[in-house]
Amino acid sequence: MKKALEAAQSVGIFALIICFIVFSVRAKAQALEGMKLCLNVIVPTLLPILILTNTIIKSSSRAFLETVFSPLARLLRLPKCACCALILSLIGGYPTGAILSNELFNLHLIDSQTAKRLLRCSFCGGVAFIITAVGTIHLNSTKTGIIIYTINVLSSIIICVADGIIHPNTNKSTQEYSIGSQSFCNALISSIECSTKSVAVMCGCIVFFSAICGLVSIPPFAMPLIEITNGIFKFNGSISLPYLCFFLSFGGLCIHLQILNVIKSTGIGYIDFFVHRVVGGLISYFLGKGYILLFNPDTEVFSNISQITPRLNQINGSLSIILLASCIVIVVDLNNKKSKLI
Repeated sequence: MKKALEAAQSVGIFALIICFIVFSVRAKAQALEGMKLCLNVIVPTLLPILILTNTIIKSSSRAFLETVFSPLARLLRLPKCACCALILSLIGGYPTGAILSNELFNLHLIDSQTAKRLLRCSFCGGVAFIITAVGTIHLNSTKTGIIIYTINVLSSIIICVADGIIHPNTNKSTQEYSIGSQSFCNALISSIECSTKSVAVMCGCIVFFSAICGLVSIPPFAMPLIEITNGIFKFNGSISLPYLCFFLSFGGLCIHLQILNVIKSTGIGYIDFFVHRVVGGLISYFLGKGYILLFNPDTEVFSNISQITPRLNQINGSLSIILLASCIVIVVDLNNKKSKLI
């Protein structure tokens, strides 16, 4: 089974290389679009906030936030340091939750069970991406961005509360949180380094998947499931509010691939993570539906995102098979690697 999987991966990669060579013009054009998207949206909106959130978690200034969020930590049944990381991840954006969870776990400030809980719920587009990039820049409505961001945050909090009931806090760490603290300057420099690396990885994934889009015609409905940034920004005005909430909460397979190493290091299986992303997306979808039904927002505010409601039958059968096969390959590969470690 392992050799067959390795052979399939090798053949698939080689075939993709041939496609990039043969159809280089289309692939380069889409890759260039992906690079422009990174330079104009991802880097200026996400990188500064990611640097600051990492600086807080690495420096002694987080002690103040722990005190402020201690009532919320008790409500969510999380250690104070984990609750602080959750809040910062909801502010910072997609990779922040994985980065901060891994940071606390490596410092032995939280155990594996708590790290898993954080990974399940600390997944959000963040203020910079959802409010600024999606809302203000893409939809020309900061109000819409705030509404979508609030819905995504509520989805994460609901998952955290439910997970806390199912898996009560059993954090076994005995170290004091001050052990991992650094001076502000050292924390800032360290945060710039790791944040820049994380954003570079994100941009690399966006460019790679953009190049693939130049080779394969992907329906608008499926694009956000694969790569969230291109999926939203490329198909202007084609996603209704509830679906937009779902896609942003799910994050896309491109974002999932970026944090696979963190998922593996904390012991959480990809299926576990994937299921929680689907659940989070569904919660956001119904919250978006509920907002429209309850508050009946003005048509003018949502005119940019309510033109077309995507339908499931827009996805052709071959693409569905490819996506399913990709998920299976990832899960099997992770299980094989995990079995080696045991």
